[in-house]
Amino acid sequence: MKVWLAIFPIAAFATLSVAQEFSKTHQPKLTPQNSGTANRLQAVSPVNADVVWASGLGGTFVVTTDAGETWKAGVVPGAETLQFRDVQGVSRKVAYLLSSGTGADSRIYKTEDGGETWTMQFQATNPNDFYDCFAFWTPKRGILQGDSVNGRFPDLRTTDGVMWEDISNNLPPALPSEGSFAASGTCVATQGARNAWQWPSVTLGMVSLAAAISWEAARRRWQNPAMAARPGFSRIRLP
Repeated sequence: MKVWLAIFPIAAFATLSVAQEFSKTHQPKLTPQNSGTANRLQAVSPVNADVVWASGLGGTFVVTTDAGETWKAGVVPGAETLQFRDVQGVSRKVAYLLSSGTGADSRIYKTEDGGETWTMQFQATNPNDFYDCFAFWTPKRGILQGDSVNGRFPDLRTTDGVMWEDISNNLPPALPSEGSFAASGTCVATQGARNAWQWPSVTLGMVSLAAAISWEAARRRWQNPAMAARPGFSRIRLP
């Protein structure tokens, strides 16, 4: 979504309480590291204890393959003005980047040589499109979440790690101006072999505390006027 969301006070208080209780028993050790870039990083994807990818503004990506001892930073050619708001690391060689932006600024890139070269796999063609985040079941199976356009979510999926296909007909209709948080790659998550969990929201300044609901239940919720202004989670089950 093109705007930042404020945290609902109750959610913030609950989160703070949990964090304070957790901090009593666990104090993480923070170690300053040199990322190799001055650009703001907005998303991170750990592959294992040694390999971590991160991405951010100015078409920037960084990767470590030695548990953070050293970081390699780079800028994807042709993407110098883009904001990589999500990243999916697969291995020390393979990773995907998602840039969020209006129209053609929404793109997906993939590297298979550790960031030496990047291939653009997808670029939005609708000037009203704005893609927020993606998530993967396997290194080659993923889903891409976007803000609603003309009453539909223009979501995509890949089943081969190369081509991205439209799955908007698999989703319930969207509410006016319904979109997702686009800053850290957290608006969609995958589970199991086929489940994908989304968080679309139309009411700014709130975070839903409701448990996840099924795709069918989500459709009924969105068709109920009494629930129309309440954000929440929905589940898609893909073949």
